[in-house]
Amino acid sequence: MINSIVLKAFIPIIIPVMLYISYPGGNASKIKSVSHLDTTILKIGDKVPDIIFRDTCGFKGNDRKLSELKGKYVLIDVWASWCYPCRVQQPYLVALEKKMKNKAITFLSISIDTQLWKWKGPLLNKLAGLQWMVRDKSFEKAFAINTIPRFILLDKTGRVLSLNATMPSHSELEQELNSLKGI
Repeated sequence: MINSIVLKAFIPIIIPVMLYISYPGGNASKIKSVSHLDTTILKIGDKVPDIIFRDTCGFKGNDRKLSELKGKYVLIDVWASWCYPCRVQQPYLVALEKKMKNKAITFLSISIDTQLWKWKGPLLNKLAGLQWMVRDKSFEKAFAINTIPRFILLDKTGRVLSLNATMPSHSELEQELNSLKGI
């Protein structure tokens, strides 16, 4: 008999895998949006679904989608205000964005904070690139976000190039980005 504690620990892992395998074609790239199957986990080469985020510029919180950024590479910084290692990466990300300002890349920070007031204000002025927030858990589920900081690289067509890109505090990231075709 399976221990109930062990079973509870594995259900969040087993069900998404079973759903992913049972999806026709078993390929996350065929899914139009995460809301269609919100347990889909993306892999390298998959097209990113049009997850809706909240833009943090102004106080309206306009809806934004990753598809708006097609035509450029996108480096996504997944972070939260309470995450000290995330905040340590911020100055490096700001410096990298300045170095690459004339390149075909957009820097996008996506906060998994649920309350804007926790980081909007003085902290927002120190951040690099575009600043968006999650609206729900679909982004975290699609990219299997279970630790932060996390950096994700998308190609110019909105496909996943790297699910765990090098952190900006390492000089290798700049080299990796500069080696991209058409950057």
